[in-house]
Amino acid sequence: MLAGSTAAVVQGAPIPVEAVEIAVRWRDSPSFTAFLSRALAQRWNARWEEWGGVRHEPEEPGEHRWRTRHGELRARMVEELPEPIEVRLGGRTYPVEPLVQVEVADRHAAELLRRHRHRLAAGAAGTAGAAGTAGTAGPTGGSAG
Repeated sequence: MLAGSTAAVVQGAPIPVEAVEIAVRWRDSPSFTAFLSRALAQRWNARWEEWGGVRHEPEEPGEHRWRTRHGELRARMVEELPEPIEVRLGGRTYPVEPLVQVEVADRHAAELLRRHRHRLAAGAAGTAGAAGTAGTAGPTGGSAG
């Protein structure tokens, strides 16, 4: 399931995405590990601050972050996935973590979404304020307000 910032972006939120983020059930770990092997994944080694040098299975200690031939992938391993919504992109349908769940599970994405909403609200208030103060033409042709 697409998760985190990736899920937010495919739902239309204009926030930056550094890597594809997914949620994976622990019981699906063997299938995920097989995918990582096919994708020639190298796991992030936080100790050495470089890719590789550690086993790529999610059960192994370390960040759930890999570089694959497709790009960077980050996983949140969970017991159960939240109920997904379906988003259609380019003729394909993807299971996606709902924005409400993104905000609960990903503090960074939640903060970016909060700031985005704040900017939207400020912009809407500014537009409403500007419309209300535009004024009408007075007897001299100038603005009365």
